[in-house]
Amino acid sequence: MFDLILNFSLLIASLVALIFVADKLIDHSVKLAKILGVSGAVIGLTLLAYGTSMPEFAVSSIASFQAHDELSVSNITGSNIYNIAIVMGVVALLVPFYWKENLRRDGLFMIAATLLLIPLAFLGGISGIIGIVMVIVLAGYTYYVIKTDKKVGEDGKAIQREKGSARKEFGWCVLLLLGVVVAGYFTVQFAVESARLAGISQWIIGSTIVAAGTSMPETVVSIISARKKQMGMSLGNIVGSNYFNILWILGFAAAVNPLAFSIQNIWVDLVFLCVITALFYVALIRKKITRYEGIAYIAIYALFLLYLLRLPPFSF
Repeated sequence: MFDLILNFSLLIASLVALIFVADKLIDHSVKLAKILGVSGAVIGLTLLAYGTSMPEFAVSSIASFQAHDELSVSNITGSNIYNIAIVMGVVALLVPFYWKENLRRDGLFMIAATLLLIPLAFLGGISGIIGIVMVIVLAGYTYYVIKTDKKVGEDGKAIQREKGSARKEFGWCVLLLLGVVVAGYFTVQFAVESARLAGISQWIIGSTIVAAGTSMPETVVSIISARKKQMGMSLGNIVGSNYFNILWILGFAAAVNPLAFSIQNIWVDLVFLCVITALFYVALIRKKITRYEGIAYIAIYALFLLYLLRLPPFSF
């Protein structure tokens, strides 16, 4: 029992460190983006989204390298469900959530990335070649998003670049990325050991504690952005994080070490993920999320937790 409590405490501590370093990474990424004169929507879809996904990147990549495939995949599916259901659900409860930005294109790309997991699950996982293709597709789409950016702010006016040293901010980003990788390594170690000592599967640990913990940066950034009326940045952070999680993180993890997972183990997770993603895309089309929809998102996540813990109505 002492070993379990110790490992669980160290798991929480490593997650806190992971979140702290990732939060600083986001700050410097935003500064770099503003110096370069990038719009709020693109900041959300690229730098913020990819920056807040660094904890997932560290955890899933290291888990794959150590052949903990279930932890690697469940961390991503659990994080994506959490990103929409909890982050967007909480934001909708806190502030009137509507926006002007058109994110249909990016929403469709998010849906395509999500649906890609279905045939991959039937194939038994992600090979190294497919992983490399996924990374290339995401890199190409990122270039396209930046290239087609209209460079206008929330007020519709042209963005004026801020003064500052891009080289200095880039250096901070590299240093903090290294910190994220180190913290991610210890998160995987303590998560796997805690699961073993408690007799809990890696899948449940990855889909709950690790997924929620590594999604804290998205949670904080999206809520703060929405409260500051930066709705495009808030939304872009979640949309970008979700397709980045699948295409880049799982793609990179598979390129390092092919990921093996079956449809038998992941089908319920995929059902929850596809349902919440579809509901989110409808909101992107309507350009608003009501408080009632926010409550529905949170209720869906509650059902997901019941399934993971095999409690009624999922006691099978």
